[in-house]
Amino acid sequence: MKRILINTCVFGMLILMAIGCSDKLEDYYVDPNETTDASISKLFTYMLYNDRIRPTYWDYRTFRMAATAKFSLYYGFSETNKMYQPSTGYMEDRWESFYSGGIMNTYKSMEQTYQGMNEDDQQNNEIFMQLGKIVLYDEAAQMVDLWGDIPFSEAGALNLTNAMGKAKFDDASEVYSTIIDGLDIINTYLSTVEVPSSIEGQLASPDILNGGDVASWRRYANSLRARLLLRISDYDEARAQAELTKMFNDESTYPMVSTNEENILLDMYPEGGNFYSEITNALLELGFGPYAGDFMLDDVMVANNDPRTDVFWDAGSGGFVGVPTDATTNEQQNLANDGVLATFDTLTFLYNWNIPGVLFTAAEMNFIKAETFEKWGGGDAEGAYQEGIKESIDFYYWLNQSAVESNSFTFSRVSMDSPAESTINDYLSDPDIAYTGSTAEKIEKIATQKWIHYFILQPGQAWSEIRRTGYPQLNLPEDPTTGELPPARLLYPPTERSNNGTNYAAVAAKDTRDTKVFWDVQ
Repeated sequence: MKRILINTCVFGMLILMAIGCSDKLEDYYVDPNETTDASISKLFTYMLYNDRIRPTYWDYRTFRMAATAKFSLYYGFSETNKMYQPSTGYMEDRWESFYSGGIMNTYKSMEQTYQGMNEDDQQNNEIFMQLGKIVLYDEAAQMVDLWGDIPFSEAGALNLTNAMGKAKFDDASEVYSTIIDGLDIINTYLSTVEVPSSIEGQLASPDILNGGDVASWRRYANSLRARLLLRISDYDEARAQAELTKMFNDESTYPMVSTNEENILLDMYPEGGNFYSEITNALLELGFGPYAGDFMLDDVMVANNDPRTDVFWDAGSGGFVGVPTDATTNEQQNLANDGVLATFDTLTFLYNWNIPGVLFTAAEMNFIKAETFEKWGGGDAEGAYQEGIKESIDFYYWLNQSAVESNSFTFSRVSMDSPAESTINDYLSDPDIAYTGSTAEKIEKIATQKWIHYFILQPGQAWSEIRRTGYPQLNLPEDPTTGELPPARLLYPPTERSNNGTNYAAVAAKDTRDTKVFWDVQ
C-alpha cells in the first residue's frame, strides 16, 4: 500500500472542513446555549452531532489518542515522564462535553421544552425524548467507565428548572442499574410505539444517526444494554447471566445489531449530512508520528496473518514493523526517520473523510454472545466468536473501500472488498486464534479479538474491557521516572472539585488513579 507523506500540511484543510460542517449543520439544529426557543427535534440533532460521537480532531487529538488509545496500546510511543498522566485540561474538556457541552445539557433542554408543551404536543414529541435518552444513557455509561461515581440524577437542573444547585455524585453501580433498567423500558416503548403521522415525516431529517428508523434505535438500545450487562458480569454475575440469557433466548422481543448492515454509525461524508471526519491531524500529531506499536502489529496481527493488517496499517521500508517497546527513544526515532516503521493505513484512517462515528457494531455483539455462551451456555460460543471475527474483517475492509480521500489526495485501496474465504478460514484455524483451550483461554481469545476490533474508533470501550477482563495482557512500558502504568480511572477535573466541593467531598477518598470502577473486580 502507498506510503504516506508525514509532513503533509493539512491545517488549512481542517479549517475549511470546520467551516463547511458548521454551515451545513445550521439547517439541522440550534445550540441550546444560544437560544431559549428550540424545537425538541433540533435539540435532538444537536445531541447526535456531539464532538464525542462524531470523529473530530479535538476528541481524537486531546482525548482518545492521549488517553484511552494509549492506555490500550493502539500505537507506538516513546517513554516520557508522566506519559500516563494526560493533560488535566483535556480531561476536563471531556467531562464538560458531557455536562455542559452537548449531551446532558441538551437533553435537559429537551425536557424543559417538553414540559412546556400541551398534552398533544408532548405525545407527538415523546419519540424524540425516548431516542434522546438512549444517547444520554450511552454517554453516561461511558462517563462511569472513565471516572466511576458521577453526577447524574441531579445533573442539569439549571436547564430543567432554572434553579441553581449543585449535583450530588451518584454511585456508579446505581447509575449503571438505572441505565440498564431504563433501556429495557425504552425497548418496550419502541416495540409498540406508533409514531404520529404529524411527526413521522419530520423524524428522518433530524435523526442524523438512524434516519428515523425506529427498528434501528431499538436494536441500539438492546445492544447497548447487552454491553453493559456483560460489563457488570464479574460484579453481579447473577443479574448479568439472567438478563443476557433472557435477551439472547428471545431476540424477537430484544432485537440487537446482528449484521454489519445494522451497525449503529454516525455517517459522515458523503452521506448522512455531508459532514467530514476530522481526525487526520490528530493521528499525524501522535508523539513522533502515527506509527504502529510492536505488540499489536508484530505480536498479535502479523504473527497470526491477521487479514485486517492490510487495512489497518501501511508497511514501512521494513515491512509491517511496529515501534519496538524496549527500544530507546533515539532508536525509535531513527527507525521513524529511516521510514522503517508501519503507520496507520493512509486510506482507511489517515486521510479518510468518511470515517463514521461508531456506536455499536455486529462484531461487538457477536463477541458479547461468545463470552455469554462460553460462561453460561445457551448458545454456540465458537460460532459467535468466528462470526465476530468475520464481521470485524468485513467492517474494516468496507471502511477502506468506502473511504473518501481528504484534500484531493488519491491513495490505493486494497484490491478486494473482503479477503478470500480461504484466507479467513486459515486465520480462524491458526492455533493462536482457533476457538480451543480452556474456558479461560477462550475468554482471552474473545477479549483479544474484541480489542483488535475496537481499535482507535472505540478506544474507550477497549480500555474498559481491558480493565474488566485483564486481556489482552499488554506489554505497556512503565513511566521512566515513576514506574507507573495506566490508571484504573481518570481523576475528577479541578473545576468540578472546586465548584462542587461539598458533593465532591463525599467521593474525594475514591479520587485516586488506583481506585477501580465498580465493575473492575479482577
